Amino acid sequence: MKTRDRLNAVDASARGWSEGLPGLDAEHIMLMRLIRVASQGISAITDPVLRPSGLTESSWHTLVVVVASGQAGSTPSVLCHQVGQANANMTRILFVLEKEKLIRIGSDKRDARRRRAIATPAGRELVKTYSSQLGPYFNATFRTLSRDDCASLQRILREVISSMDSAETLIAGGG
Repeated sequence: MKTRDRLNAVDASARGWSEGLPGLDAEHIMLMRLIRVASQGISAITDPVLRPSGLTESSWHTLVVVVASGQAGSTPSVLCHQVGQANANMTRILFVLEKEKLIRIGSDKRDARRRRAIATPAGRELVKTYSSQLGPYFNATFRTLSRDDCASLQRILREVISSMDSAETLIAGGG
């Protein structure tokens, strides 16, 4: 289903969702659904482009973060936080990236008990290649937004993410 079709489906079902979930704020339900559609839209853009490389959106995102960390590399726990993956899934992603020789994993120079993922030349080249392929699609995604709109969207998304952190604390019983 195309992203616009998903958006139309969200709009068409909004009333039913509101009636079916009477204890929840309809506007909040709509915002959560729109965020989900946007996330699915990102996958609809990246997956077909990345498919020939064998990478998934998660492994691509991980590789990009490792490349961005430079020669210092990054630890699996930092990657989990930056990419939004569970430890077990990150272990699998790093195994695949290492097997494909896109990263190398070694001991931390300061603490041999910790591991660090560092991009190989092949990994850096792959990021460069696919970044240039994805660039036009990402540009098309945001082409209708002005710089001010992009800055506002980024600010609002950051606020939502911070609020989600508060909600996670409530769920964990911390407040």
